[in-house]
Amino acid sequence: MRRVIIREFDKLAEELSSLTAMFNFRLKDLCVKAEEVALLPVKVLIEGEQQSLEKCTTIAKLDEYNFMIFPNYDEDMTALQQGILAVHPEFKQKIESMKIEVATKGGGSQEQDARYVLVTMPEVDDDRYDLLKNAVKAMYEQCKAHMDAANTKADVKLAELTVGEEKANIDLIKEKRDELNDEWNGKRDDIYNAKLQEIEDAHNKWLAEKSETDQRQQEEEAARGDDVTYSMRMGQTPDEEAN
Repeated sequence: MRRVIIREFDKLAEELSSLTAMFNFRLKDLCVKAEEVALLPVKVLIEGEQQSLEKCTTIAKLDEYNFMIFPNYDEDMTALQQGILAVHPEFKQKIESMKIEVATKGGGSQEQDARYVLVTMPEVDDDRYDLLKNAVKAMYEQCKAHMDAANTKADVKLAELTVGEEKANIDLIKEKRDELNDEWNGKRDDIYNAKLQEIEDAHNKWLAEKSETDQRQQEEEAARGDDVTYSMRMGQTPDEEAN
């Protein structure tokens, strides 16, 4: 295969790779689970200077749906919360604290309270479930359209480059082009299906928690009803109760 044709394949592969990576980034930015990439745009205003979150904090995951973000200096807590709010107003924020061991001058250590911002991803309730699925589908169709356009452009170029080539060489080029597309279409579809499953998992989590809350409320209401009935009976005479 001629070098110029190989270069065209490399160019197509690079474009398909870039489109797939951008699709993956956009899906992560939908923030179903706690994704570090969603925090990249956050800037914190400290002493008149906009700083990246990575520079002025320590970030840890509490679990799949929560970040623990520790400011390097406690006095930056408000600025930290404002920076997060500006980029992700949908995130829930709460100031928490935990005990940590810090070194002392004498070479020992002591416990100290460290405050942090607990950042929780928004729940995937019924409304957000539908919105997320529709958004993911729209992004998928857009990515697919861009990849199809890249292939059409590459096909035109390859057709020009293969004028006069033997049929066996043309068939080989088509085979390699199909293999390239199978690879990147597969990666794109894997990303898409994984995001849909992530949405399903988060929605099922919300449904389970809602069911537990509803059950607890029903039990509490039933208990209050029993208490009211008992109190009313305690205030009645035996004849009144019999009636």
